[in-house]
Amino acid sequence: MALSREQLHRVIDHLPENKLPALADLIDKLIEDDDEPLSDTAIAEYKRIREDMRQGDFVSFDEIFGDN
Repeated sequence: MALSREQLHRVIDHLPENKLPALADLIDKLIEDDDEPLSDTAIAEYKRIREDMRQGDFVSFDEIFGDN
């Protein structure tokens, strides 16, 4: 059974921050294999987000959900 876009968003939102780089690498591979071209705007946004993550500029799981 495939996950819906909403379900995937929830999975990503709950992913520990140390797993985000691996997910970003996977997304890179998926984009490379995708036959449908992305817009220049989408590519630029994706690259910006990737660079932000590499620089450590993102909101962590704990910052959002606390230390429950």
